[in-house]
Amino acid sequence: MQAAFRAGGEKGRQVVLLLPGQGSQYAQMGTGLYGHEPRFSRSMDEVFAAMGAAGIRLRADWMTTGKPLLGIDDVRRSQPLLFAIDYALGRMVLDWGVTPVTLLGHSVGELSAAVLAGIMPLAGAAQIIVARAERLAHAPVGGMLAVAAAPEAVGPFLAPGVVIGAVNGPAQTVLAGLDEPLLAAERWLRDAGFACRRARSRTPFHSPVLDDAVRDTVGDVAAVPLRVPRIPVVSGYTAEPIRPEQATSPLFWAAQPSRTVHFADALSLVLGLGNLLLIEAGPGQGLSALALRHPEFARSGSRVVALLPDRQRSQEAERRRLADAMAALDAEGYRIPAPSHDVTPAAG
Repeated sequence: MQAAFRAGGEKGRQVVLLLPGQGSQYAQMGTGLYGHEPRFSRSMDEVFAAMGAAGIRLRADWMTTGKPLLGIDDVRRSQPLLFAIDYALGRMVLDWGVTPVTLLGHSVGELSAAVLAGIMPLAGAAQIIVARAERLAHAPVGGMLAVAAAPEAVGPFLAPGVVIGAVNGPAQTVLAGLDEPLLAAERWLRDAGFACRRARSRTPFHSPVLDDAVRDTVGDVAAVPLRVPRIPVVSGYTAEPIRPEQATSPLFWAAQPSRTVHFADALSLVLGLGNLLLIEAGPGQGLSALALRHPEFARSGSRVVALLPDRQRSQEAERRRLADAMAALDAEGYRIPAPSHDVTPAAG
């Protein structure tokens, strides 16, 4: 498997970008960097522009300090914003001159990884995520449930219609399904002594419940040119590097919201590369926590750095977190160029 990866940077540890997905969002995530970090700001504006009218509304909703039109957990807001922020942070790191040895996204983070890796153009991916979010907004209502247990332990408690949506670690499983059966499974698990927490989603991602909705998006993806990756991408769905025939398959990308995420296995593959600097390029620090708890992490000698805080904090806190991350890269020998302040965020 390691032969599928190309060499990383010449300085310090090789870098892996981790791009988070649904559940990592928080209100005004990333706004502390917008207008402060020019590379991030420029990329966010590019995404909003590529989304057209939906991007104008999304930016206004994102920046408001009042009550937004859509809640942060609404799929029409969370998914496009997660895609945008993951992409903009990842693009910022690439613009610093840091070449990742590979990219690993969780859920919608894999779509951001696809753009950063050159599989699809930003304009096409932006249209895909807007169309996908709109279709998923009309899918049956449900959710996801994080359980502190291995998949085999939760199996006996699955209600009909509830499936394992993601395996994030040896004892970190996420269930997905419609509200009523998911609530039943939660009651049974809690009664049996399992720690559970509802994920921030009203959509049953990574469940067959979404099969009809994702079938409707195949045409949206087919309209976008797809290419083999310039930077390797490990898929959270296959736990292997994305192959050329997968990268260029509209069905591979369209079907992802209803497929199981095997993040723990994907992370095992990545950590097998050895001493790495894992950079979480997205809101929250959920993937950083998963990496730190992974049994291969300590053995690999790796280090993990997040570009944003673990949850909603002040805009100044976001800037401090980014400064700390930049200092960590500097300590690894990566020389980050000084920001160019020749770009002003779009107005409106």
